[in-house]
Amino acid sequence: MMFLEDLGVDKEQWAKVIYRFPGLLTYSRQKVQVIVDFLYESGLSSENIGKILTPWPIIVSYSVEKNLRPTVEYFRSLGVDVSVLLRKSAQTLGCNMEGNLKPVAEFFLAKGYSMEEIRTMILRYAGLYSCSLTDNLIPKWEFYLTMGYEKSELVKFPQYFSYSLEQRIRPRYVLVEESGVKMLLTQMLPLSDCDFEKVLTVKILKMVTTT
Repeated sequence: MMFLEDLGVDKEQWAKVIYRFPGLLTYSRQKVQVIVDFLYESGLSSENIGKILTPWPIIVSYSVEKNLRPTVEYFRSLGVDVSVLLRKSAQTLGCNMEGNLKPVAEFFLAKGYSMEEIRTMILRYAGLYSCSLTDNLIPKWEFYLTMGYEKSELVKFPQYFSYSLEQRIRPRYVLVEESGVKMLLTQMLPLSDCDFEKVLTVKILKMVTTT
């Protein structure tokens, strides 16, 4: 315990850490040290490592050579700054190479995005790699094509894929379209229902008063 606390694991959250991964208590210090050394090697500081282990302690169960290193090398092959990626979303290391990582990258390449654009999308929303192609990316992409936005809007806001198509994206877009106003994805999706309605009302009033 002291070893992990020295790495910055929040001792006030030990109960949550153990709840998230009870198996942590069965791992030797040597096993944990192997993971910690790899994270240091990947460009993280002790503070950063503690911030990863607190919410995602299951990382100690991964094999460096079979899981973590191949994933890190894959991201490096894409030109992604791995240390930045890990600070934002270390859980990405848990994604399956053949089942998630490569298919998602290939999906966006096939849609005409450059590797540089894909790198930007990854760093802005690493959770992109946890998205299912059939249940998430494909239906949301197909709907996106009907919305009239430039493809570059997804580079600016890849978090689009984190929202429910039926619960948020479609109904909000319908309201915007029916109102005759324009809203960026960053204005339309992240806001609470109340704030979205306020912004939409303001835009409608502004459109009415200027016509």
